[in-house]
Amino acid sequence: MLTMSYVALDVHVRTISDCVKDASGRVYGKGSLEATGFAPDRWMKIHLQPWTAAIEAMVFSGWIYDHLQPHAAALR
Repeated sequence: MLTMSYVALDVHVRTISDCVKDASGRVYGKGSLEATGFAPDRWMKIHLQPWTAAIEAMVFSGWIYDHLQPHAAALR
């Protein structure tokens, strides 16, 4: 059985910072990726499914939500 990963995404103009935890709060990883169209695809390839994420709401974070939404168990 796969366990859910919980992801926080902090969106900036040029970068996206991420923190991945399990249900107990154990941190599995922290990092930063470019805020470009292909960087989220590379990020998704290294993170196990299923995952749910919270994205910081910013004027320029809509495309990230739209890009990740089909792949997430939940996205807020």
